[in-house]
Amino acid sequence: MSETIRMAIRTLGVASLFIAGNALASGYHFGVQSVSSQGVANSNAAEAEDATVLFYNPAGMTRLPGTNISGALVVVDPHISFSNLNATNSRKKTVTGNDGGSPTAPVYVPQTYMTHQINDQLFVGLAMFVPFGDKTNFDEKWIGRYNGTDLELMTLALNPSIAYKVNEQFSVGAGVTAQYMKARFKKMIDLGKLTVGGNPSPALDGSMDYEGDNWAYGFNLGVTWKVDDSLRFGAAYRSSLSHSLQGDTKFTVPSVFPPGIAVAGKLLNSNGTVDLETPDSFAINFYKKLNSQFALTGDWTHTWHSKFQDLILKTDAGFNADIEQKWRDTDRFSLGLSYQYNDPLKLRFGLAYDQSPADQAKYRIANLPDSDRYWFSTGFNYAIDKNMSVDLAYTYVKFKDSSMANIDSSNAVTTNADISAYANVFGAQLNYRF
Repeated sequence: MSETIRMAIRTLGVASLFIAGNALASGYHFGVQSVSSQGVANSNAAEAEDATVLFYNPAGMTRLPGTNISGALVVVDPHISFSNLNATNSRKKTVTGNDGGSPTAPVYVPQTYMTHQINDQLFVGLAMFVPFGDKTNFDEKWIGRYNGTDLELMTLALNPSIAYKVNEQFSVGAGVTAQYMKARFKKMIDLGKLTVGGNPSPALDGSMDYEGDNWAYGFNLGVTWKVDDSLRFGAAYRSSLSHSLQGDTKFTVPSVFPPGIAVAGKLLNSNGTVDLETPDSFAINFYKKLNSQFALTGDWTHTWHSKFQDLILKTDAGFNADIEQKWRDTDRFSLGLSYQYNDPLKLRFGLAYDQSPADQAKYRIANLPDSDRYWFSTGFNYAIDKNMSVDLAYTYVKFKDSSMANIDSSNAVTTNADISAYANVFGAQLNYRF
């Protein structure tokens, strides 16, 4: 392997640690781990065309002879807007402030995959990808500030795997996952209730700023079935991971209040813990070659989002913040069509419908305003030579219009809004076979 490729792998892996992506799939899943798959709306796991199949199904690497490497960069440009925004505290006082500004910005997320054939039956692989992510930043004086101002969720998964080709029809695969997660959450605290009249005011706000990280471990399994030269099926399971994020919680209290306010309210800088169990998922997919030019792909993925019922921050000083979520399990359906236009050029198209785990307004929060979403994808693969190819893809993700009516337990503030969101996603991927 050339030193240039080694350097590219190291650079992509390190960069992943510092990049958060806005959630494109249900919940806080990042949603794009392969640009070749992005072009068909993540429907082509059974096709197993390049090393990125490691994310979807480790058994698929038995279709990749030799050594294969794929490096991708995904650019996400999200847009969220709020209308009919209002908030009231427990005393029915109206929260005043601005509209929050522009809470999102483009983000850049790399992914890297490598597979190697040991012999006719045994294959190994290594994947580095971003499975979850979200990043929003609101003005600290906005109306929904007691619901949240800043959220950053950054992850990096290292996923070595192994696959065995049982015969010409069946292959099995398994992998282990080491996942690093780093999270930051900031919100304002309504201290205006301590003054005469009890009106919430930015000038009387305190703040809570938490940051923590953790490593967690899981596994994934996969099987593929080749019915004949034109039809293949795949099934895969990816386990949940249990994170216990350990970090620091910092509080601020306006100088107009006596020092005893921070002590009485337990608003003291201390260690903080957040327990988070990521959802497991199961997928079934197919690849059907219709003729020498056209192929159809499809995928159904079920995700156990119901593992996420409450997000609780516990501090050593006794301050607890509980965000009730009560998420539900979800299903994602996707279909794709590929067209081999000529020898070097393959065109791709895809559609997907992805259910949201937050099916009620009271379980949506400003920093993660999740709703059902629709994917409209297109892309292409161009073979530069017999060993090298490039993939480019574009996806428009439309979030179903939704509403928020969330009650924050630590502030007893209800935040209401109608939410509209969409995202543009651009991807580029380089594939090389040795």
